Amino acid sequence: MKKKIAACFFLLCSIAVISVSAQQKDAPAAKGRVFVINAPVTNIEDFKQLVKQAEVLKPFGTVQVSVSTLADKSWHEIPKQGSSWHEYASANPTPFKFFPDKKAEPFIPSDFIKKNRQLLLEKTKILRQNGMEAAFLGYEPNFLPAAFFDANPGMMGPRVDHPRRSTEKAFAPCIHVKETQEMYASMMAEMLKQAPEITSFGFKTNDAGAGICWADWLYSGANGPSACKDQTMGQRVKLLLETFLEGAKRAGRPLSIYVDEGSSNFSEAERRDIEANLPPNCYFRSRNDRQIINIGGTLASLYPVTGIINPIGLVNSAKRIKNAENSTVFIGFRAAYDRGAEPLYITAFILQTIASQLTAAATKGDIENRTHLLQLCEGWVGKDQAAALLETLYQLEEASSYKASTFPRVHSLYWGVTMRLINRPLVLAPQLLSAEEESYFLKQIFNTNLNEARMDYMDLHGGRSAIPSGVVDNYVRRINRIAERLESIKTAGSKPEIFQRMGTALRIHASIMRSCGNFAAAQVIRDRNRDSIYGQPLNVIPAKEFDWSGHPDFIPFNNIMRDELDNTVELIQILEKGGMERVITAKDPRYEDHFILGPGLLEQLRLKRTIMLRHWQDVQLYLHSPLK
Repeated sequence: MKKKIAACFFLLCSIAVISVSAQQKDAPAAKGRVFVINAPVTNIEDFKQLVKQAEVLKPFGTVQVSVSTLADKSWHEIPKQGSSWHEYASANPTPFKFFPDKKAEPFIPSDFIKKNRQLLLEKTKILRQNGMEAAFLGYEPNFLPAAFFDANPGMMGPRVDHPRRSTEKAFAPCIHVKETQEMYASMMAEMLKQAPEITSFGFKTNDAGAGICWADWLYSGANGPSACKDQTMGQRVKLLLETFLEGAKRAGRPLSIYVDEGSSNFSEAERRDIEANLPPNCYFRSRNDRQIINIGGTLASLYPVTGIINPIGLVNSAKRIKNAENSTVFIGFRAAYDRGAEPLYITAFILQTIASQLTAAATKGDIENRTHLLQLCEGWVGKDQAAALLETLYQLEEASSYKASTFPRVHSLYWGVTMRLINRPLVLAPQLLSAEEESYFLKQIFNTNLNEARMDYMDLHGGRSAIPSGVVDNYVRRINRIAERLESIKTAGSKPEIFQRMGTALRIHASIMRSCGNFAAAQVIRDRNRDSIYGQPLNVIPAKEFDWSGHPDFIPFNNIMRDELDNTVELIQILEKGGMERVITAKDPRYEDHFILGPGLLEQLRLKRTIMLRHWQDVQLYLHSPLK
């Protein structure tokens, strides 16, 4: 989504859809810390473990865990012809998928509602038993099925889908309409009555399936019914928040509501207007807010690869928590629109590290900080290897900074997964692939135009992007050296296996980045020769004079293909030796989509290699070879 594709290597704020609060102007300061943990866990036993892990934070503040993850994908929302944009929203949590109002209930599959509600209530029961609270984090106003608006035409609000990314229009309800207000209030009331553990409600909007009438950044342009056109955005958001508060009042439950400024799409003028119109107990994050701390794993920026931690950044962020006694701390363990979560051994490490820093002695200056980090490393891997580990972690920080400054917009989720650069074959003329050869990857590429998905390696969700020459190779070399050092750690300590697994995960990440660089370089050559290679081969016999290099792009393209072939073989070997445990894939082939790889990834990579070799000589049909 717009501006969201840019992502730094170690974006610790892995909470792309949760809301974050700022103290409302003139409101009293919060008393004590509140920790909000967000992990899209659907397995109850895993959730129980996560809650047990979170107990280490209870001495330092109120602990809340999000319970709004859907039990299943919203299959009913995806058009029969498929739609890349609708895939974004198919995991969106919203109250009507758990506790629908009587107006919405006929248009949502009953089994879907039942499973979602059961999962939420099981989670709140676990939290209640462990003395913790719950948070509901989602999207509002979320789009509703077209049949809902056929039955309730007066409630139709703005078009919220992305025209370049969807095959079917989608509309959200208009909050200006009384019937919408009543529907939202009743759903909130019902949810809080059945799940009184929920004390926080947060949402993002104007993105990924949700939107507010006449918002500047709606993807179709500012739009909505004419009846509410003259309202300001502050008035619209205030009305929406007051509607949720009315539901909480009916349930007799306290509720704090958070508008996610960080990942919602608002113009600057709209942001100022919203902040000036916030009702009591409603918050809107300020970019300069010092009482909000985002912390977590690296999955948001490294998906689909798990098991990579950034202890230096983690410790530095934890220091802020210690120094902010009245703060809200959002701990994010999610990625890919709720399709991925950090593994439990990583969540345990992060939560334990945060807790340990809240009791650690304060440090000042680089020397004291380094000494403290060295002591932590001694506990993790033993005294003999602590210095080597710390130096390696600093090198990882440097690699992070290098990527952020040279190619920050290359994100492994959007490039590696949604563009399927990780497992599609790199060839000069994709149009020569058979339907069978395309069958395992083409339909999974995020694109509403099948031919553009086929022909343009750099089509990024309807736009175009590029990578400066040479920077990926440099980065990949750095990451692989770091991985080698981490894999060598086999000494005494409590956590050496974490860093060994991390070495494997970094190699997989490096492989994905290497593919991104190769496909970008290949597309530059394909663009340069577009007129000759985008059609069927002419089979023209080349000139017979001796020619040392052939067509200027012949050898360069062959070298790119060879590097990607070697990269694929190396990735297969890593995954065969246990690396698959470090990659998030769907457990069932039915769930493979634009945002999650299928369980047959290894076989797909082998197919990629086979198809590339099968079409290795296609380049000779378009670019003449050397004659030596």
